[in-house]
Amino acid sequence: MLEPFIPEPRLIEVDHLDLAVPPETAYQAARHMDLASSSLVRGLFAVRTVPDRLMGRASGPVRLSLDDLANEASDFRFLADQPGRGFVVGAIGRFWELRIPFKQVAPEQFAQFDEPGWGKVAWCVRVEPLGGTGSRMVFELRLTATDEESWRELRRYHRLIAPLSHFIRRHMLAILGRQLGTPESAEEELALAGDELLGGSPAQVTHAITINAPPEQIWPWLVQMGCHRAGWYSYDFLDNAGVPSARELHPELQAIKPGDVLPGTPKGTDGFEVLRVDAPRALVLGGLYDLEHQRQLPFASSERPLKYWQVTWAFVLEPRDARTTRLHARGRVNFPEDARLHALWIRPVHHFMQAEQLRNLKARAEGRLRRSHDTARDVGEGILGALGILFDLATPFLRPLRSHWGLDEATASRPYPGDDRIPRPKWSWTHGIEIDAPPQQVWPWVAQMGQDKGGLYSYQFLENLAGCDIQNADRIHPEWLAISPGDVLRLHPRMPVIPIVAVEPGRWISAHADSWSTKGETPEASGPERIAASWLFFLEPLPGGRTRFISRFRLAYSGEGLRQRVLYGPYLIESIGFVMDRRMLRGLKQRVEAARRRPSEALPSRPDAGASAHA
Repeated sequence: MLEPFIPEPRLIEVDHLDLAVPPETAYQAARHMDLASSSLVRGLFAVRTVPDRLMGRASGPVRLSLDDLANEASDFRFLADQPGRGFVVGAIGRFWELRIPFKQVAPEQFAQFDEPGWGKVAWCVRVEPLGGTGSRMVFELRLTATDEESWRELRRYHRLIAPLSHFIRRHMLAILGRQLGTPESAEEELALAGDELLGGSPAQVTHAITINAPPEQIWPWLVQMGCHRAGWYSYDFLDNAGVPSARELHPELQAIKPGDVLPGTPKGTDGFEVLRVDAPRALVLGGLYDLEHQRQLPFASSERPLKYWQVTWAFVLEPRDARTTRLHARGRVNFPEDARLHALWIRPVHHFMQAEQLRNLKARAEGRLRRSHDTARDVGEGILGALGILFDLATPFLRPLRSHWGLDEATASRPYPGDDRIPRPKWSWTHGIEIDAPPQQVWPWVAQMGQDKGGLYSYQFLENLAGCDIQNADRIHPEWLAISPGDVLRLHPRMPVIPIVAVEPGRWISAHADSWSTKGETPEASGPERIAASWLFFLEPLPGGRTRFISRFRLAYSGEGLRQRVLYGPYLIESIGFVMDRRMLRGLKQRVEAARRRPSEALPSRPDAGASAHA
């Protein structure tokens, strides 16, 4: 609606509010509202007119009704008005002067006016259909000027009054929200799928969030929830044994059906019974828990225990338009009178966890978990990693112990594939970790390592702080598993790669770079200063179907000067490398063992649960 009046704005600001009324009602309320009904706005405008009042140039009440803008003598004028859709208000003036001079032009001449020395401002309120009976009210502001000097003046003025301007816009929308009601205010009374499954008078709490994605894009994230699955996307240290919730969609976790049980805690098989699956609109979970005997019963059992907790947890996707969806999450619970104290403290805990889950679901469904996206957990772990590096820098005398972390000296010092590439390294490390899985289950996670593939499973925040643009994978990607000599191991998008020189599939990968310090995709020896590095990832079978994963790094360089010792010696590289390499080993172990705990076949089901849930 603003396009005909300021087609090439120099600044745009947009605010919006969802309302629980149809567009026509929202339009009428906005078109005829009186900002002077807010004492706060009256006070702010009174402050704005103090200079005029002191100079005797202003008298009477400030006009704050939008209807007043239809007056031909008004400085701000209606440029367009489309009943039921919205309206546009604009002005041409020297807004940066203490007493603002205005230029009156006809609406059809507004866009073409180009006399130097003036600024242009136009704003619109438009309403759009939202869902079945709601609407979205959008407030858009556009600014420009007729010449560069005027734009500099207008820009400085706007920077000064922008906080007040934005506050008034948001305050106006809030007033309309209180008058007309918002979807949030009506959501607790909204009938949702699954409400009928819990009789009596259950306690209820409803949360919701608007996601900029269609239901089909959100649904796969919902159905893969569960401990030992994709997690719950909430505070993982509380509800997922510290294992990070999935940041990727897992194809193997997409099939669920009524009667399945999504594990609720890291230990045991009890959890949330799947009561209804209506893809991609509604997923209803629930559970009947015998508190006295600490066990879960089929949700629709004919008799409840004396001490019980029966819940439904519904996730309902309501399309608002082609691009946005309202995700409702409703928890309902029945319990005996003597469990009321338990309900009192569980409610704020649920709110705390549910709000975080919805925020994280939104980020995932909107695709905002970019390769370089770091969560608060990533940042916290990165801080610990940085502290570890500082400790290593302060304790170079501990390097002999660090050089074989996770291994005894005999295992670390034996020969390994690729040693012949650098037979006499200046320094090296050989780190190891034992993984509760056979080599064939570990190998895919090793094969997909690399900055441009599955990441390095280390401190992602620190890597991205250095510009690596890494997102550590939490599932196996088949498209990354084919690896052979001639491929490369990439650590940074703007650093030389390390060529992979030998591979024994399922056992080891050997990478080697000669004159790694030179620039280019294929490092080659150049000049008197020469550096060579090799990196081996080695899988060793252990009894009991376990695996030892070994990371062996060796480095040699020419020259003995201070520059060479600082750049290529162990003091800096080993201090950083030890922390990052140890985290890599632990990160890979964590992923392999978490994937192994995920059910490879059908989820556990309650006997007759699917039939009873529909009954």
